[in-house]
Amino acid sequence: MKPKYYFIIIILTLFSMTSMAQEKGNQNIPWFDTLNVKNLNEVVVSATRTKVPLKEQPASISIVTADQLNVMSKTIATDEALRLVPGVRIDNGTGGSRVHLYIRGQGVLTESGFRGVGVLIDGISINDPGGFAPDLFDVDWATVKNVEVVKGLAASMYGAGSTGGVVNINTMDGGKKPVNGLFSATAGSYGFWKVLGQVDGTQGNINYRVSYSHTQGNGYREHQAFMGDIFNEKINWTPSSKIKITQLLSYTSYFNQNSEGINLGRYDTVGPRAANTDAVPYNEFHKTQRLTGALIGKFDFCKSQDIQLKAYMRMNNYRETSNNGDDYKPFINSGFSAQYDWHAGKENLMNHFSIGGDYTSKTMTEHQFAVNKDPNRVDTHFGESCLDTNILLINQIIKQRGYGIFLIDKLDIAKKLFATVNLRYDNVYNQLINNIPLPDSIVQSSGNRTFDNTSFRIGIVYDAAKFLNIYANYGTGFLVPTEDELYNNPAHWGGFNSTIKPSFSQGGELGIRGDVGKSFYYNINGFMINSKDEFYRYSIPGRGNNTAFFGNIGASNRYGLETFLSYSPVDFITLDVAYTYSHFQYTTPDSIKGHWIPQCPEHMLTAEVAFKFLKHFTLTLNTQYQSKWYIQTDDSIYQQYTENGIKRNSWVKGFNTYGANLSYNFKLWDVDGELSLFGKNLFDEHYFGFTEPNNGPDYNSYQPAPGRELFVSLKLRF
Repeated sequence: MKPKYYFIIIILTLFSMTSMAQEKGNQNIPWFDTLNVKNLNEVVVSATRTKVPLKEQPASISIVTADQLNVMSKTIATDEALRLVPGVRIDNGTGGSRVHLYIRGQGVLTESGFRGVGVLIDGISINDPGGFAPDLFDVDWATVKNVEVVKGLAASMYGAGSTGGVVNINTMDGGKKPVNGLFSATAGSYGFWKVLGQVDGTQGNINYRVSYSHTQGNGYREHQAFMGDIFNEKINWTPSSKIKITQLLSYTSYFNQNSEGINLGRYDTVGPRAANTDAVPYNEFHKTQRLTGALIGKFDFCKSQDIQLKAYMRMNNYRETSNNGDDYKPFINSGFSAQYDWHAGKENLMNHFSIGGDYTSKTMTEHQFAVNKDPNRVDTHFGESCLDTNILLINQIIKQRGYGIFLIDKLDIAKKLFATVNLRYDNVYNQLINNIPLPDSIVQSSGNRTFDNTSFRIGIVYDAAKFLNIYANYGTGFLVPTEDELYNNPAHWGGFNSTIKPSFSQGGELGIRGDVGKSFYYNINGFMINSKDEFYRYSIPGRGNNTAFFGNIGASNRYGLETFLSYSPVDFITLDVAYTYSHFQYTTPDSIKGHWIPQCPEHMLTAEVAFKFLKHFTLTLNTQYQSKWYIQTDDSIYQQYTENGIKRNSWVKGFNTYGANLSYNFKLWDVDGELSLFGKNLFDEHYFGFTEPNNGPDYNSYQPAPGRELFVSLKLRF
């Protein structure tokens, strides 16, 4: 019998034990810490810009709880944190936090980072005015309290950068005592280790938390080492019952070597741990240093009126080396938002009205120098040497600014019916100043592009009963090109891409959710999205350091089903299941009609069962499955190539992995501790963590995911 079948038998055995333990579970055994399902009536969501109970939200919203976040082997991996959110797919090609994040297929085929998904950390956006987010390095998942994920066009209240949805990450506040301490340490496969120290507490009307962590690892593949430091400071000041001010400060330094993708020929001959042939001799890496400061204020004028103000500034120093050049991209990103809330009406007819605006800006100065290959270079994990020449390939300034004005109106009707309307106008301005006019710049090498649009969303919720909450919404959205998509000009060296334009979407969803007793929670929804002017990625031979170009290819139709189930038959067993069915295909032009949108598997499933036993132990078993996916927009080109005598196609093989976590909770004097053992991909399945199209003789780019990984973790709270 194969080992993975033994794993499945263990899961089934645990469920068979629930029938025998049912009677005991009803006796309220005091020494078990329960794993109860979260009650729908108790959950309040802030990701929709207003704090509203989940049962009154006309949208599919997933909540990642502290218990789910605690079952993370590395506490740095976004794919682990969001594993139980249906509709979300995360490609993690480095084993760290440099990810590609998609919600309902929105934001695929980016060159780096992700777009179309808004990300907030304690209410502060990390996206630039064009909706692009380079990474999630600033998130220390060990300090996160919970995550709220709003999916699809229901996130239109955040504008052009949130067509796919919004991920709202809320970090922990300080504890109730004047001084608390937290220490954690994790070590594991491929040289991974992380340490974290935190001091927090409450002194009078001030609540505070300060943390620092260091992470590093060698990586699964050759030339994939990474190292990061994160400092976070958060202070909540409540001078009166009507005023709350939050001050945030974070500093992030992150370095990761870049193995790059490999073609299937190299994967077949060298193996899954191979790097791209350019990675070592050119010492390809990314280095980010970022300082962010923010102030958030909420002021209650009276019981029915308040105003919320947010302001932030972010300074970023970014460097990327590759065979195309040594690229320096320092930038300053700042933003401000204001929102006025007014509540009026009587018990059976309440109106909650909000109006506000957002403003963001970004200025980036880019210099890229040509580089030489070093055939004798010895690969060191954290070396930053690069053979720069005096040839300046890029010398330009990119300026962006965006503003949005929004209105949210929520009507409560007879305690059971809730209706919401969102309306928003966005304007995004981009300017490029090219300081190296080149010979083929027939048109002006500098330029500007402006995009604006109005989007809306209407939604309704009927809270029929505790076990049946019905919601529906319909809305529109638009996605603007990012800076990479604009300044990689296919027509000329320099200047903005004048052919690319925004992508527009419209669609809706219908869902049900509810609690059945205290043991079962469900959220099931179906959605449909029609988009036009979809973005796609392509290459142009002979364009030197410009390796990826973007344009609009046509229309698409996306529909799917998302399901989350949480079941706790007895106090000490909980089962969580997240399943996504996606059917995402192009509808025009005829050359690609019926082709699948890249990076979007038809089926995704995560199942996790937690079992508490012997008072102090918790065993968690999990499995993740993804079906095959498309790598290329148009596979007719791909079929021209043969690698190692094998004619390829555009389908990437799916995968099914299994993991386990055994934790022991203990108390030693005044110290609460947890010792955990983690196993990921226990049966060492070889699969790809990230793929991207790459037109050329070495067609397409595959980044193998890590094999079997083992970790041990210690947490001490005092």
